Amino acid sequence: MRLEPSIRAAAAIATAAVVLAALPAGAQTTPGTSTPSTQASPLPVVTPRPVTPSGAANQTQSALPGAAGTPAPGAPAGGTPMSGGGNAINATSIPDLPPADQRSPLPFPAYGTPAPVVQTRAQPGVPQVITLQQAILIAYARSPLLASARAAVAIASAPVGLAESALFPAVTGSASTTHARREQTTTNVNNSATTGTGTGTGGTTTTTTTTTTTTTYNPNSTTNALSLDLQQLIFDGGRTAAQIRSARATQSSAIATYQRQLQTVAYNVATAYYNTLSAQRQTQVDLATVQLDVVQENLVAANIRAGTEARADLATAQLPTAQARVAVVRAQAAEQVALATFANTLGLDADIAVQPKDDVPPLSATAGTLTVNPAFPTPTYPTAIARALALRPDLTSSQQTILSYQENLRAARLGNFPSISGAASYGTTSTDATGGSFRNAGSIGLTLSVPVYDRGVTRAQTAQAQAQLDNALAQYQTTVQGVQLNVRQALVNLVSAYAALNQTNAELSKAQQVLQSTEAQYRAGVTTLPLLLNAQVGLTQALTDEVTAVYTVRQAEQTLLYAEGANAAG
Repeated sequence: MRLEPSIRAAAAIATAAVVLAALPAGAQTTPGTSTPSTQASPLPVVTPRPVTPSGAANQTQSALPGAAGTPAPGAPAGGTPMSGGGNAINATSIPDLPPADQRSPLPFPAYGTPAPVVQTRAQPGVPQVITLQQAILIAYARSPLLASARAAVAIASAPVGLAESALFPAVTGSASTTHARREQTTTNVNNSATTGTGTGTGGTTTTTTTTTTTTTYNPNSTTNALSLDLQQLIFDGGRTAAQIRSARATQSSAIATYQRQLQTVAYNVATAYYNTLSAQRQTQVDLATVQLDVVQENLVAANIRAGTEARADLATAQLPTAQARVAVVRAQAAEQVALATFANTLGLDADIAVQPKDDVPPLSATAGTLTVNPAFPTPTYPTAIARALALRPDLTSSQQTILSYQENLRAARLGNFPSISGAASYGTTSTDATGGSFRNAGSIGLTLSVPVYDRGVTRAQTAQAQAQLDNALAQYQTTVQGVQLNVRQALVNLVSAYAALNQTNAELSKAQQVLQSTEAQYRAGVTTLPLLLNAQVGLTQALTDEVTAVYTVRQAEQTLLYAEGANAAG
């Protein structure tokens, strides 16, 4: 129950004296008030008994971080009880939010039993804290996306050699040996002889026939031959030259695609880099919120002990603290996921310990804002689009694709053009029993080939090449329009990010002033607890907006560089 107004005012004055005596000189002056030249001596401070929340008297203490009797992130240092005491409401005890790579490690989860799932290991040759430039170079060396792109360049380079081979003569050498074996041949020859005796008609005649068999052995033969043949294309109307130009343009297109893949890898690394830093800073914001909520909780407890606040208000003050601890655990989970994603983007295992180096200065939760220097002057749209049209490798790739299809169409139209080729041959041959008596022979000639009817093959190939060229021209226009849109969006987002950072600086500064003023008013008893808690919520939101705005600027800078084709690291 609230006290009567007169008693409450007297108690508020006494409480305000106790509170202001514990604050540093800079925190005792609120906007719109002046410091009196003389101050009353503060009342003696008596260390109060810690207030036990209602319903918790019969609970058993837990060994988990943040439980009763166990220090936890956000708890006052030095074992100070979470409620009461002049030191507990000193906002200067809240630490700054350091750069993400300089923060103190926390168990995960910060409130509860630490889980072994977040254990990491070092990778030999990879620093555990790396700059953006180092991260991009590591990704260049280890990214499987670039390995695939390099293989694509090799595949596109092979047709160049195939097309150029038609310019060179085709030389073929051959050697042969043949051994022939023949069966023997038998020849029968009949020889007849006639003899006679007596004279006149009474004589006798005798005929004698003799058969002579002659066997002829035809010798085995060996044939040895050596020859060298040469064929050379002399003229085909320029079809081969067009095929060579087409293959070279395809190769150049693949190389430009690889260069764009380099930029894509660099952009993906930068995105993961700043996402990780943003997630880590958000964890720090949530931890600072826990500490700020504890300050407000202790302030309420002090007022309860002074008799100016109802005991039921302590539970109201403790609720934001519990909610802030939930936010810490969730932010830690997002941070761990971001770290794993960053390692994976570099081509490393997800459990490798690699930390981005933060180039954003520390941030105080209760005073001051962040100042980020632009990475480069903000260009105008004509300047940015001119740079993009000159630097974007995907535009170069589209242009080379058009050139390739133009040459491919020219080659297809020359399918019915006559061609002239030359041929020459020289060799030596021996055919005898031993194969050793060689005789040389050679020839040379020209061949004119005139396609008369190819069943419509050339016409179909020409139509196909024309359609491919039309498609490439349309794709180029799409690419140009995409580049223009990318640059416009990136430039608008960059300008918006810079403006948003300026506004979040103003938001954070105002939220800090509101919280300090509301705290002073609450100590003096001239405002209510809901307004104090609202001021705390406003500061928490302002801190979150500040962290988000800072890394949004860095992301927007990288996005514009990527849109211009100027972000790849060498």
